[in-house]
Amino acid sequence: MSGSNRSRPSGLRRLILVGILLASSAPATWAQMLRGTVTDSEKNPLQTVQITVTSDEQTSFRKSLSTDEDGEFVLRFTRNQAQYTFKFLFEKPGYQSFTQEISPSTTRVTRETFVMDVSETQAVERHGDLQSVVTGSSNAAISAFNAGLAAQLDRNLDEAKAKFEEALAADPDLGPAQVALSQVRLDLQDYAGALAAAETALAAGNGRVDALRVKYQSLRALGRQDEAEAVSAELESAEDAVAAARRIYNEGGAAFQADDRATALERFRRAAELDPNLVDAHHAVATLELAAGNHEAAATSAEKALSLGSDKLETLRVLYDAYEALGRMDQLTEIAPRLAAVDPDFGGAKLVEQAAELWNAGQTAQAVALAQQALAIDPTIPKAYYFLGLDHLSGGRNPEAKSALEKFIELAPEDPEAATAKEMLTYIQ
Repeated sequence: MSGSNRSRPSGLRRLILVGILLASSAPATWAQMLRGTVTDSEKNPLQTVQITVTSDEQTSFRKSLSTDEDGEFVLRFTRNQAQYTFKFLFEKPGYQSFTQEISPSTTRVTRETFVMDVSETQAVERHGDLQSVVTGSSNAAISAFNAGLAAQLDRNLDEAKAKFEEALAADPDLGPAQVALSQVRLDLQDYAGALAAAETALAAGNGRVDALRVKYQSLRALGRQDEAEAVSAELESAEDAVAAARRIYNEGGAAFQADDRATALERFRRAAELDPNLVDAHHAVATLELAAGNHEAAATSAEKALSLGSDKLETLRVLYDAYEALGRMDQLTEIAPRLAAVDPDFGGAKLVEQAAELWNAGQTAQAVALAQQALAIDPTIPKAYYFLGLDHLSGGRNPEAKSALEKFIELAPEDPEAATAKEMLTYIQ
């Protein structure tokens, strides 16, 4: 039916990335609004995160903004820009910077949450007493490390790299400097250098989780995927389950961006296993399972996402399409009104189409219920009155049948069923 064949430009990409799509009352001059929240790994909002937005497809586009005290920011795209993919660079001193690509959807508002991981140098700074952290090191090593830390916090990465290298020259066993150097080299896209520094730190037993993250990201950037997968498994065992789930979810997003849907689905599934409350992971699994024709799995994951409080319009769409493909008419009848209430592409007319299928299948009670719900959304839908008229007539409620059929003919005098309705009116009179 038409409910499952409606056009969804770049549907899968916008379902996953992000994922949180809602109809909105934003001004018609805007094609899309992005409302973002940036948090740390413990879900605390991060303010003053610097965000730079660019596009390889529209090189003149560049916007800079920062998060407010609630960790939130808003960015609007024009209708003409909705066709492009945008790169969002997130930066904050003491946190690992990262870039994420986002393609605007055709709905009005996208809501996304971005998680920034604390860098090793920031973790050291939080001790407040670097001397105690690096006990036994020389003054020269400590001084160089402090200078590197300050430069890194100021995003002067070249100077930070030089100072961390200077600190390690004075004390090759200075663990925090080993890890900090690996992160700075990674930020400078010196992936081979970052990998070497991370492996040195790991061999010395320093900063295992952070060093493993750098090693993993470096191996991926170098195209050494098999090795990266092995490190990912090791990292998973070392991380907190929630942090691991978020990282693996992001890996799934990267795989999807690379059009590797098999890997993306595997990563999303694993993220959902590690953190059963990660709504985005269940939504992403549902989306890809539906695309693969695995309707039962799609329905199960979409139901889970909704039970966890997913406010994604697309989760409802996935569940509707899965139910429709499975022929679950009772469940379809339940979900259709919810979808119609929030989806501008799925209004009362779609409910009436569904009602027609139910009526023809002999499920008259469900058909009438949908027709009534359709009229609650839009009281000018002709065919809804037709089904109500038939129902009233079959129940012997002739005055009600007469009123409904007359309304149907008034609204759609050229409808193929209008002649039939007129004949029934003659019989009633």
